[in-house]
Amino acid sequence: MGKLFFCNIGWMNRYEGLKGKPDKIVGGGKYVDENETGHEVCNFLVANDGFVYGHVETIKKDKDRAIRLEAFGGEGNEASGVDVVWTATDPDNGGRRVVGWYRNATVFRERQSFSRQPSRQHARDRVTTYRIKALGENVTRLSLDERTLALGKGPGWMGHTPWWTPQSNPSQDISRFLQEVQNLINGRKVKKKASASNRGQAESKSPSAATDPYVRYVQAYEVEVTPQHNELQERFEKYLKKCGIKDLKPNVGSVDLRFQDLERGLVFVEVKPCQPKNARYAIRTAMGQLLDYRHRVPEKASMLIVLEVKPKSNDLDLAISNGFGVAYLTQQKFKFVWP
Repeated sequence: MGKLFFCNIGWMNRYEGLKGKPDKIVGGGKYVDENETGHEVCNFLVANDGFVYGHVETIKKDKDRAIRLEAFGGEGNEASGVDVVWTATDPDNGGRRVVGWYRNATVFRERQSFSRQPSRQHARDRVTTYRIKALGENVTRLSLDERTLALGKGPGWMGHTPWWTPQSNPSQDISRFLQEVQNLINGRKVKKKASASNRGQAESKSPSAATDPYVRYVQAYEVEVTPQHNELQERFEKYLKKCGIKDLKPNVGSVDLRFQDLERGLVFVEVKPCQPKNARYAIRTAMGQLLDYRHRVPEKASMLIVLEVKPKSNDLDLAISNGFGVAYLTQQKFKFVWP
């Protein structure tokens, strides 16, 4: 088994950019918390030159720390032929989980700066530096339901420093984990997370995914960001701009959109494409996501759910009676209903 180098970053779906993209970054350290973005947002975006440029945060207080290349056989200013494994903390289930890897990568001792940003998306997201480089053909990103392999905690595992090279003679648990990682990299199938329907069947006689409307809604709209979601969010943002709202911040933290309302102040928005028959499930899901986000940030804010269709009156009441506003599409406009 060759040497593996692990780097921990913020949690995203695709890591192909943030600004103008239907993705979010959660966690990843103080910089992400304070700036609501990070240089890792393009870690799996193949640039115009065919390479992918990876970032792991090395700054601590006022010092930009060097990566000790000797830990995995490197020397000088860079180490080539390294398999880099990217991890991130799952915001829903916890644990640092493997989210992807670079094979045969080059790791740099010091931070590298672009003479010119390698793609328009890098420029949009103001990604100006990197620590690791690999050919796009050697890069693999796991989908959300494939991120099942988690690091352990304790002696010998990754600590507070967000990069880690396992010791030469690791414990049994670490050895087992490293073998599982190597199996992934070598192309063996990854075990996917159990779906809601499978868990239900294992525990009780719950309806299968084919008959459970909530499961069908989640599979259709929540597992990954859909084109419908992106289109609906873009239409809502354009509508707000036409109404004179200027301070729009899409895809920040764990919410789809933040904006300043003249009467209500800061508003957190969750966008939910749906159909009339599953609008209630969209509302329920959005309520949980907005409450979770508001619990984790210091700002006071109103909460707004944006729907693709007009909900039924009892579904609308579910949101309004619990303090959530709802906006839904009517022809070319959005109708707002506030508590």
